[in-house]
Amino acid sequence: MLHSRKKLTVAMTLAMSYQTVLAQFSSPLNLSDINGDNGFVIVGESTGDRAGQSVSSAGDVNGDGIDDLIIGADETDNSGFKAGSSYVIFGSDTSLSNPFNLSTIDGLNGFKINGESAGDYLGRSVSSAGDINGDGITDLIISAIGADPNGASQAGSTYVVFGSNKGFPNPFNLSSIDGLNGIKINGESASDLSGSAVSSAGDVNG
Repeated sequence: MLHSRKKLTVAMTLAMSYQTVLAQFSSPLNLSDINGDNGFVIVGESTGDRAGQSVSSAGDVNGDGIDDLIIGADETDNSGFKAGSSYVIFGSDTSLSNPFNLSTIDGLNGFKINGESAGDYLGRSVSSAGDINGDGITDLIISAIGADPNGASQAGSTYVVFGSNKGFPNPFNLSSIDGLNGIKINGESASDLSGSAVSSAGDVNG
């Protein structure tokens, strides 16, 4: 079910270590009681964006020693109708705003990644990729199940964006991926919807 300006609620102690001191939660925790001290609410940019379609720890993608968060919003129209977007929010040892509006991401507190083309549905699945390129910084993996690589309708594409301690452009343009800042993985055939689920695989080859 789609919700207008869908709100994604993140309890920091359940998601990742944004603060060094963890709040004590009552049982049950009413989400309406989240107040910035015990967690924060993240609000999508526009009606129908589906922010929170997918959510994952991003690991420490900017190398500052604090884990980050990635959020998929697979029906944004930022670069075309339902091209989709993903948002990285950098972790901080100071309080984040509550609510946190994804429209306030500015390159310093995180960065936005928009789908390449209309109908890509970027952000259907998002995850930390682990450290794919072995540089000691965590990378990201993001799917675009509706992408049409090489003319194959909805074969799907998946993007690995390498982490960096040198900052990221905002927005990050996926067409700029060149093997040095990430890699692109295309589905084989039309209607494959490659990337319907993505995840780090760990070290499978030892």
